[in-house]
Amino acid sequence: MTNEEILEWYEKACAFHTKRAPGLAIGVAMVGACRERLGSVKDKVNAVGESTSCLCDIIQLMTGCTLGNRYLRTYDELGRFAFTLFDRADGRGVRASIDLGKISAAETPELHKFFLRTRSAAVKAGGEARLKSGEQVVKEFLQIRNKIIVLQDVQIEKFGKGEKLPAAVCKTCHESFLYSGTEKECATCRGDLKYYRPA
Repeated sequence: MTNEEILEWYEKACAFHTKRAPGLAIGVAMVGACRERLGSVKDKVNAVGESTSCLCDIIQLMTGCTLGNRYLRTYDELGRFAFTLFDRADGRGVRASIDLGKISAAETPELHKFFLRTRSAAVKAGGEARLKSGEQVVKEFLQIRNKIIVLQDVQIEKFGKGEKLPAAVCKTCHESFLYSGTEKECATCRGDLKYYRPA
């Protein structure tokens, strides 16, 4: 991809993401490089995100892999600015990441701060400072992108579209939940997973 193509996709990505974020431009270049390296696929491209960062939005926008169609899965616990695109038919894939060892704090200071999450308090607060910093991150990235994007050929361990679990009705809340064969209650009623409480 050319820098111009990256910037065109970046504008589309900002609209999809609903805000300007420099990680989107970086993600566009990574997805483009990954797809080029992967080449044609026998079945459909699937993706694995290694965090729930803005990279997942780029993957959805540029590949059509989404959480809803189950072509995208994420491992947020890894927390890395990386992902893999792979052929669902055979698990052949390409992992894309950024080599932070090749980002110079002296030559590309804003990009360096972006990846280490050490941008100034004014930038973190948002507003004009954040927009200017984001523009500088993108500018610095485009200057060195070919040096810092790392592509690795990989073989996915579990590929193909997984089976959907059957549904069961929770004996406590009477809602439908995915059932693995032993539970009588959903994870929330069992106390295994709570992300809300009644108001």
